Amino acid sequence: MFKVILASALVAAAAAAALPDTPRYGAPAPYQEEKLAPQPFAYQYGVNDDYSKANFQKEENQDAYGNVAGSYTIALPDGRIQTTRYTATHEEGFIADVSYEGVPQYPAEKAYAPKAAPAYAPAPAYAPAPAYHA
Repeated sequence: MFKVILASALVAAAAAAALPDTPRYGAPAPYQEEKLAPQPFAYQYGVNDDYSKANFQKEENQDAYGNVAGSYTIALPDGRIQTTRYTATHEEGFIADVSYEGVPQYPAEKAYAPKAAPAYAPAPAYAPAPAYHA
């Protein structure tokens, strides 16, 4: 038994010595991300739905240097309009300017009045069916 274990250990050591210096099986290869040049773009979209009262819009663009500028506008539930204008550059980072238009409107508070419990007729008393014996 000792000879089998010793022989197995020698075979494993010889096999490990014969392998070149490569990452072990299962180890990930070093990842190098390829940097792409900035791609200029511009887009805009908006939604104005009277049924759901959704009202917002957005626009954004990027120049050939990777600088991004844009804005978005949202109709808030309290009746105000929120506008956010932003820029993002490699030197200054992300800068946003948020402004509001209008005065918040809140619905009048209603006094709570519990509803009266519905009137129920009492259930008829249980009476067993008559039994006939012959």
